[in-house]
Amino acid sequence: MHIFPPEISFDIPERFTDPFRYSPHASVRLAAEMLMQRISDSEELSSYFSEGKMLGVLVVSNASGQTGYLAAFSGNVSGHSHLEGFVPPIFDLLDPSGYFKAREAEITAVNTSISVLENSHQLKNLRQILSDAERNRDVEIGLMKARMVISKRERDEKRHLTDTPYHLAELTRESQFEKAELKRLKLGWETKITSIKDEIQAFEEDLKTMKKLRSEMSDELQKWIFSQYIVHNALGNTASIGEIFGAHGLVAPGGTGECAAPKLLEYAYRNALKPLAMGEFWYGRSPETAVRTQGHFYPSCTSKCGPLLRYMLHGLTIGADSHQLHGKAEIVFEDEHMIAASKPSGMPSVPGLNGMESLEEWLSKSYGQKLLSVHRLDMDTSGIILFAKNAESSAALQKQFEEHQISKIYKARLSKADEGKELRIGDTGEIHLALSADYDERPRQKVDPQQGKTAITTYEVTSVRRDGSIDIVFHPHTGRTHQLRVHSAHTRGLGHPIVGDLLYGGSSASRLHLHAFEISFNHPVTGERMTLATSANLF
Repeated sequence: MHIFPPEISFDIPERFTDPFRYSPHASVRLAAEMLMQRISDSEELSSYFSEGKMLGVLVVSNASGQTGYLAAFSGNVSGHSHLEGFVPPIFDLLDPSGYFKAREAEITAVNTSISVLENSHQLKNLRQILSDAERNRDVEIGLMKARMVISKRERDEKRHLTDTPYHLAELTRESQFEKAELKRLKLGWETKITSIKDEIQAFEEDLKTMKKLRSEMSDELQKWIFSQYIVHNALGNTASIGEIFGAHGLVAPGGTGECAAPKLLEYAYRNALKPLAMGEFWYGRSPETAVRTQGHFYPSCTSKCGPLLRYMLHGLTIGADSHQLHGKAEIVFEDEHMIAASKPSGMPSVPGLNGMESLEEWLSKSYGQKLLSVHRLDMDTSGIILFAKNAESSAALQKQFEEHQISKIYKARLSKADEGKELRIGDTGEIHLALSADYDERPRQKVDPQQGKTAITTYEVTSVRRDGSIDIVFHPHTGRTHQLRVHSAHTRGLGHPIVGDLLYGGSSASRLHLHAFEISFNHPVTGERMTLATSANLF
């Protein structure tokens, strides 16, 4: 535990951090700054963390009433699971004398055997022999068939020139002999190729057996790992990671329990320290794919840490859910075919699992009829959404979205960023960053040049404010999930997260400063080009 200097004071938070949606408490920011300074002052630590790592700090108090912080890193660093000044892992997989390393060595040995067999000269030679044999078979059979065609033509000509039974029978015997020869040729090649294939199959059966063994060993080791990761919660209860995920009908993903947040909480519980506030932030070089910038805080991942942290937080009073409405829903346009409404930040577009009333439900209740959603906005994004009143209008509007006939304009305010592009009033540009879902960090999206879907955004800077924040207008040419948020935050985009975008490292605010200000489309029935807009002075 690193004790805060006596001259530093701050209000103790009344509620503990919601790790999945939070603005860092002042004490957490202070702890993070102190930790980053400690890393920068150490040549050894700087070399360890320079490539980039998610770090965490947990503000705690001890039985003497002293307040300080714990520090942790996710996973391991340069092959180290223990570093002075950081909490230890919940369970040390890197213990050289432990069961994990022994079983890992056995799995590595199987992997090596598989690799040796897959790349063996004998197997490669057999596959080449098979390829050559199949090619030669096809050539020989093809030549024989071609000769048989010529022979048949010659025999047909001879049959027209003779009616002698003996000669005709001789021609028939010649035809039968050629057919028998073709059959013998095919049989000979089939026998030879089958023999080669049998040899190859013997290798492949060995490979299949070894790969099955590797899979079984890996599954067994993973189950063992999650039985060894025993964690506590604030009520004093204990459970293994396997039990926690199993209670939800889930299997824990690999790496569960190695993130900074669970390591911090477990250390605090084991050492009678009271958790007060927590935060996880990035240190070091930004990665090519995920949105990560040094010093920016990010929520915990839901796939690995969702069930785990919810268990570990039992007994703590968690910060109030910051999902709240900012403004109210309003009708922008309405006729017998469709409705355009302005959604406030904090309201879902369509019904979801959180029980909150969605804009679709609010409109359907207001008009006494079921409306059809044709597109949506993130819950935290405000602005115009179109709804159809019947199936025909819905199909017509959806077709326009599919054919990129609908144009949208967003207004946003970007956070000041030390590493982002320098932006000035009047700057324009176009961002091309393909996106895909980050399944380990859901619901985040990541930049993915290989597997991602094309995402294109044009922008214009309208104002640079005194505090360094930037007002900007976005025109998305594609409609990928979180497109504007990632294009804003990623270092290969603008490098300036949207204000209030806690998911992608934006500065704290009461709401996400992103608003769908204007939409242009063809009326689903009349075909008239329409442009609808809402108030843009929301931030």
